[in-house]
Amino acid sequence: MLFGTLRIANFAQGDIYMIGMLLGFTFYVNAKLPFAAALVLSILITIAVLLVIQRAVYQPILKSSSMYLFITTIGMATFLRNASQLVFGTESFSHPHLLGATPWIISGTLTVMPQSVIITGSCIVLVAALMLFMRKTKTGLAMSAVSMNQFAASLMGVNYGVITTITFAISAALASVIGVLTAPLFTVSTNVGAMIGLKALIAAIMGGFGNPAGAILGGVLLGLIESLGSLYISSAYKDAFAFIVLIIILFTRPQGLLGRKRITKV
Repeated sequence: MLFGTLRIANFAQGDIYMIGMLLGFTFYVNAKLPFAAALVLSILITIAVLLVIQRAVYQPILKSSSMYLFITTIGMATFLRNASQLVFGTESFSHPHLLGATPWIISGTLTVMPQSVIITGSCIVLVAALMLFMRKTKTGLAMSAVSMNQFAASLMGVNYGVITTITFAISAALASVIGVLTAPLFTVSTNVGAMIGLKALIAAIMGGFGNPAGAILGGVLLGLIESLGSLYISSAYKDAFAFIVLIIILFTRPQGLLGRKRITKV
């Protein structure tokens, strides 16, 4: 979302996901709030956190060199991880499954976890809603215009500052929703965001950086590769498969599976 619209590779996105996960756990498990209320509160607070970061840290250097943004987002990831440890502690927690931990039997030995069904269904709804928003609303079309040519979009009356804020807010909301929904599948801790962020980056590169359809395709393929690799080779190398695939993609098709080669005139 951020790279496709604003050309910002936010390496702290995994830690925004982690904040959403920890907030959801705090509200749902510790505070005993209904899941819907915990989800909404997590989304709102995560959006507030990222907007504060955007205004205080990213906004002053938004038009600077991409190298400055790259270093800043990496530093922000470290800051968020350490700040979260001060707020939530360094312990790891187990999040209860929303529909129970007993697998649903589909046929014979073929089973599926209820939480996986919830996550898959939610992702389909979110992607469909995001596509409709980008193609059918004035704000979505304005975001598309900014992604194509920021200067031309400004000349046509698009408020770049507002679009920047909306883009960061949507990015935070999506990260928070996924963090809350996937919490039962992981150990909830302040360290979970680093690997998730790296894998999200790998999936985006696989599909084509800045291409939403490519990011979805990259995520699905990466999940299949990790699952099949764990099944037929060894689960000990599950995380290594992602980096092996990244190296192969960068050598054979650096623009990604759905990306296009770009020619830059100098």
